[in-house]
Amino acid sequence: MEYQDLRDWIQIADEMGELKTLKGCDWNLEIGAITEIVAHKEDGPAVLFEDIKGYPKGYRVLSNSLSSRKRLALTLGLPAGETKMDFVKIWKDNYKSIKPVPAKFVKKSGLFDNVYKDGDIDMFKFPTPLWHDKDGGRYIGTGSVDITRDPDEGWVNYGTYRVMIHDKNKLGFTFHLASTAASNGKSMLASGKPFKIAMSFGHDPLTFWLAA
Repeated sequence: MEYQDLRDWIQIADEMGELKTLKGCDWNLEIGAITEIVAHKEDGPAVLFEDIKGYPKGYRVLSNSLSSRKRLALTLGLPAGETKMDFVKIWKDNYKSIKPVPAKFVKKSGLFDNVYKDGDIDMFKFPTPLWHDKDGGRYIGTGSVDITRDPDEGWVNYGTYRVMIHDKNKLGFTFHLASTAASNGKSMLASGKPFKIAMSFGHDPLTFWLAA
């Protein structure tokens, strides 16, 4: 089965019996606790949180998207096989035939349907969980994609790093000093130029898988 975006993926995963929808959960520790429970279950379901306390209808959070063989197969567009080892072999055989797809530059994109700037920015409009009781804040970036560019050679890096909301228009970006993002950042700062980062949230699971 093929999908075009996260909405398609959610619908197909639900039809496969791979998705559990919960309504009325609290962003404050409850979503994090439920995610922790299902993540430690073998082939536990993906969980879609709807009608989150304190947020308008339609604002949703998806967790545990890739923690089963069937959902990983859906995401990669491959047969799931009868066993985990079957799937490993299927992936190994298909990996050999992967060919890079060149970037396509477009002038119009649904990405720009909703644009907020300056004083209109409020990251707390999104139902970002406080995932763990020892966290320093609410992390909107757990399954995020953080995109940086090498300032000298121009190549682009996708990575997954934790991103915390500090206030309505400031995010904290955490990465290991040995990471590619840190290397790009040090090069940019050394040149005296701003360290530009693009962050993606709410993308399809394949995009997350590639970054991770």
